[in-house]
Amino acid sequence: WKGYYNSSGNNLQLAIKAAMASNPVNNNAIAQCKIVLAELMYEATTLYGDIPYTEAWNASFPYPKYDKQQDVLENVLKLLDEGSAQFDESNPNLIISDYDLFYNGKIASWKKLANSLKFRTLMLMVDADPSKAAAIGALLAHPENMIASASEAWKFPYGKDASMNNPKYRLINELNGGDNNLFLANKAVIDYMLPKNDPRIPQYFEPGADGKYRGVGTDQEANENTSYISSYLQRADAPDLLCSYQELLLLQAEAYARGIGVTKDLNKAQALYKQGLTEAMNFYEADPAAIETYMTTQLADLTKIADPAKEIHLQQWIDLMDRPLEGFTQWRTSGPEGKEVPALTLPPNSPNGPLIRRWGYAPDENSANPNIPKPAPLYSDKMWFDL
Repeated sequence: WKGYYNSSGNNLQLAIKAAMASNPVNNNAIAQCKIVLAELMYEATTLYGDIPYTEAWNASFPYPKYDKQQDVLENVLKLLDEGSAQFDESNPNLIISDYDLFYNGKIASWKKLANSLKFRTLMLMVDADPSKAAAIGALLAHPENMIASASEAWKFPYGKDASMNNPKYRLINELNGGDNNLFLANKAVIDYMLPKNDPRIPQYFEPGADGKYRGVGTDQEANENTSYISSYLQRADAPDLLCSYQELLLLQAEAYARGIGVTKDLNKAQALYKQGLTEAMNFYEADPAAIETYMTTQLADLTKIADPAKEIHLQQWIDLMDRPLEGFTQWRTSGPEGKEVPALTLPPNSPNGPLIRRWGYAPDENSANPNIPKPAPLYSDKMWFDL
């Protein structure tokens, strides 16, 4: 909560004010900040639901009101459109490059990112608001205007220099003596990968002492044969992936499989599904021969199965294994309550239920802002987008 508001969100607001006060106004910096702010608010609302936005970061409103989630998401779309339209390539002195860790000042890449985040946001909203299908169709008509290759993915680059190490690597090496035994392979992911010998298995997980891969349930304890999250995913220079090419391809496949904004076309969905899955495996540097074998012998044919969207949702879930926030959101959008993909259940000895569907508001916010929703939503309460 503090990251979204006190630090990152507030810093972006200050950067926008500084760029507006410069002479001439630095529209490129403002545009970049708006796109990043849109992502922050997208993440915050998918975690917390109704959140402050229209009155946030404004000294005139010491106790900002909470906007409805639908309104927050509409403002996310507005920020993305504004940011994309605000870029100005006419003044090379105002193009940020040295301090742009994402795209090194390439405005075309930033515009593609804005369209990609817009597409992802629309796909989040469309089940609750079917009118969003038209905007989805417009973006699908020109996929080249979104992230269109792995090299264009939005990611934060970490490095092998100690000052730039991936935080997961630092956690293991600085706080756990280098032992890679903090994060376990969960059965809810690996059990869907093992039957098809998914090439990402050795990239995602470490084998147990017996050389085999096996996960544990949420209620189970690890032993010497349990698989852990791989050192590969927790290496010093592993990037933090924020919006990927494979993610967008699988969302496009879903749109064609379901006929969202476009005419339902399972052949088109199949091509995008195969491409998305291939890109996902290549991104994690799976063995090329194993990828070819999988595509030849294990790839599902969406044109012949009863529920092609379900198969796409499963691969979205697997692809987002190392991106838990995005995976949590994707799971909630994969079907109405009780029909999500995959089917998750409470641990046998869990005292409470049903399943978690949101985070609770920060305790500091609860005591500081009288406008916080009351009664406070429960962890199991569904959000607007979550049917």
